[in-house]
Amino acid sequence: MNLKLYAIKKGHQEFNNSVQLIVVDLDKNKNYPLNFVCILPQYFRLLEKRSSSFAKIFGEKSLSVAKKLLVEARPEEKDPEIQKVINKRLKDLDSNRMLQRIG
Repeated sequence: MNLKLYAIKKGHQEFNNSVQLIVVDLDKNKNYPLNFVCILPQYFRLLEKRSSSFAKIFGEKSLSVAKKLLVEARPEEKDPEIQKVINKRLKDLDSNRMLQRIG
């Protein structure tokens, strides 16, 4: 799979959930929605509990796949609202991993 994040901005930009990050497979097709795989969960605890489609597809590699996709998307994204969402998710993911090491 040749995975990449695709960002969709929804209606009201003042809300945190106005940007959805979609996982696409460029090997399937170059155009969304034909290359749709799943939605990157907003909360990473859904990955740990394996309760999201993303977690069901990527299993124990979910957190590392999520981080890789976010890191790769960050320099390519020009929209400040989407950059903010990507940076927030990376920060949440990193703080989540720190908590796992401590606990």
